[in-house]
Amino acid sequence: MNKFRLSMIFLLNLIFVTQLGAANIKAFFYPHIITPEENLIDGPHGRKLDILENTALIWVDLEPTQKFPHETTYILISKEHIRVEKGTRWPVLNKRKILGGERNNYAILSPFSISYDSTSGIPEDRIDIYIYPFELDPKNLLTDGPFENLFLIDDNCLLIWVDLLPAAYFTHPTAYIFISKNNIYVKNGKWWPMLNGKRILYGQQNKTGIISPFKISY
Repeated sequence: MNKFRLSMIFLLNLIFVTQLGAANIKAFFYPHIITPEENLIDGPHGRKLDILENTALIWVDLEPTQKFPHETTYILISKEHIRVEKGTRWPVLNKRKILGGERNNYAILSPFSISYDSTSGIPEDRIDIYIYPFELDPKNLLTDGPFENLFLIDDNCLLIWVDLLPAAYFTHPTAYIFISKNNIYVKNGKWWPMLNGKRILYGQQNKTGIISPFKISY
C-alpha cells in the first residue's frame, strides 16, 4: 500500500473520529421576559410550567437529533426562584411553539436584565443574567470571588451567572448555573465569578453578544 493511500486512510479516519467527538447539546435562550399572565407548557399537550413572577427561560435540548419525545430541561430564572425542571418536548408559550429548530436562532445581549417592582428600597430592583461566551471544561478553575468556594467542573459546560442584587457593591446573593450533558444544576454564591484567577462577567465591561442556541460538546 503506497504512502498516498495510507495518508488518505489516516485522514478519513481522523475526520470520522472528529465527527464522532463533535456531539453536542443545545441551550436555547428565549429573548423576551415571560410574565405570570402567560401560559408556558412542555409541548402542545404537556405539563404546565408555573410562572410566578417575571422570568427568563433557558431551554436545553439534551438530544438535538431526536424528533420525537426525548429528554429536555427548562431553566426558569427569576428574582425569588431559579428552577430546573425536566421536560420531554419543546416549549409552547401562549399556544405557540418557541425555541428549537433553525427558525428560533437569536442574538442575545449578556447581561439579560429583568426588572421588578421595588420592595427593597433600591430604586432599580432587577436581576442581571450573564452568559459566559465560552465553553468551560474540567481543566478550568472557577471560584466564587477571590476567597470563596471552588466549583468542581466535571464535564464540558456552559456557565450562567445571575447577579440577584446588582446595585450592591459587596457580598450579596448570586447564583451559578452549570449546563452540561450529564448534569444541570444551580449553586449559590455571594461574589462575581473568577476563572483561572481572573475576574469574569459582572459590570459594564463584560457586556457581550451570545448566539442562541449555544452548543455544548461532550
